Amino acid sequence: MQAFVIGGREILVCHSREGWFALDNICTHAHGRMCEGRLRGFRLICPLHGGSFDVRDGSVLGAPATASLASHHLRIVDGHIEVSLGG
Repeated sequence: MQAFVIGGREILVCHSREGWFALDNICTHAHGRMCEGRLRGFRLICPLHGGSFDVRDGSVLGAPATASLASHHLRIVDGHIEVSLGG
């Protein structure tokens, strides 16, 4: 996992067995930086309170988070990662 600032937003790029994914880097529950958390399979766990999200689409997998993380389209072109901001 690695965080970047793209278009003024903190974006987290993750690689799992499921593929490459890009999400907002700030937890929707308590504003923790998700890049400081853990990635277990496709489950991204916030370092502050343990809320968890699905890296594939940003949906909530575990409390205390209740709102999804914004996910962004990602593609790899000639070995470079390109992220299209959305959401």
